[in-house]
Amino acid sequence: MTPTSPNRILRLVGALGITLALVAGAGACSGSDKAGPEDTTTESISGASTTVQAATVKGKTITVVSAAPAGVKTSAPAVSTTIAPNALPAIPRNGLNSAGVKKTADGFEFTNPTYFKNPLVFEVLEKSGDWLKVLIPARPNQTEGWIKASDVTLETVSYRMVLNLSKFQLIVYKGSEVFIETDVVIGKDSTRTPVGRFYMTEKIKQSNDTGIYGSWVLATNGYSESLDTFNDGLPVIAFHGTNQPELVGTKASNGCVRMTNEVVSKLADALPAGTPIDIISGT
Repeated sequence: MTPTSPNRILRLVGALGITLALVAGAGACSGSDKAGPEDTTTESISGASTTVQAATVKGKTITVVSAAPAGVKTSAPAVSTTIAPNALPAIPRNGLNSAGVKKTADGFEFTNPTYFKNPLVFEVLEKSGDWLKVLIPARPNQTEGWIKASDVTLETVSYRMVLNLSKFQLIVYKGSEVFIETDVVIGKDSTRTPVGRFYMTEKIKQSNDTGIYGSWVLATNGYSESLDTFNDGLPVIAFHGTNQPELVGTKASNGCVRMTNEVVSKLADALPAGTPIDIISGT
């Protein structure tokens, strides 16, 4: 993808069905509010591991089943989350361009690689015999599914990201050490950044560092809980750079998380796909 202007970016990404939940231009971005988000969602990240496993798909497609297969013993997830009621339709669903994933009778089918030619990656939550429970890109957020361990390769990820919305603060850890701590832009009250457990699905380099996406887009498996679609595409939540660094520390986006190009470039260099992300309200 080689966007050269904000309008071209939005038209292209929207046409691909993987539009990021971003503010589409300076006019929509100009409002800001430094008050903390009013969010009644509660969450817990106690017991979060400093390492997780990422599963990279081997074949051209992979089947994800929603229910635990017969004989599989499952335990509670390492990170428990109470999710706010979500009245928006599911993603994927019939009749919606879902960017390489479709709903099946018993779960989902994903294509590999992604549209941006990156390997398809899931975050592994647990292993039971020949099966892995994983987080997947779907709405409602925090949707889980089961994949065959033989269909993927596993890699340990030592990085993790923690975003505190009330503080506008992102901390990235490498093991138990702080790798980066930075202030960010978060979603407006009308299009809040969702809370819960997510992971980074892929990294997308931008050819124009001065565009609205900045130098890099770090896409996640999460979707907006305020927007059903955005610019005729999917309202994917992403972490990315910005051409308006003066808005850092405010609520000015349609749900995505913006940071300076210097910071997002450092993250893109270091963080692998599958990096876990905990977004908390902080209230």
